[in-house]
Amino acid sequence: MSSSASASHRSWPRYGEVPMTRCPACPRTAPLKRLVTTTDKNGNLGREFVKSESKQEQGKKLKQCTHFEWLDEYIERIQLEGASRELDLPLEVEKFVSGAPGSGNSIGATVGDAAERAELKKLNKKMKKLIELKKEGNLMAGIFYVYVMIISR
Repeated sequence: MSSSASASHRSWPRYGEVPMTRCPACPRTAPLKRLVTTTDKNGNLGREFVKSESKQEQGKKLKQCTHFEWLDEYIERIQLEGASRELDLPLEVEKFVSGAPGSGNSIGATVGDAAERAELKKLNKKMKKLIELKKEGNLMAGIFYVYVMIISR
């Protein structure tokens, strides 16, 4: 591959453990499936995404589900949903990863765990600030919309 061709490929961020939720678009009980693109269509080679498995469930007649989200958008959505329920998602992720029953890990077992916990707390604070900024932006957009509606009359 030439250097110009390799320079055109984006380097997508790699995410660690992320809890998979049910599909928000259908009543299926199975969690979304996490996958990685293997084609370079639209420059998305190697980008992670989630989608519904669309499998039939016993005793249910469900249409095929076409739900698809890029992983970064999925993470943002579940964090915003968590914030709306006053859930500290990064701390919940920490429990999911290090304290899950049968995982063999115990919370606070090593110095690395403490460093990871501190990093997750920092990320949690940053996420809360980002959510507040997004709320303020939405409020400003709403006010601007009302202003434009009033002026256009």
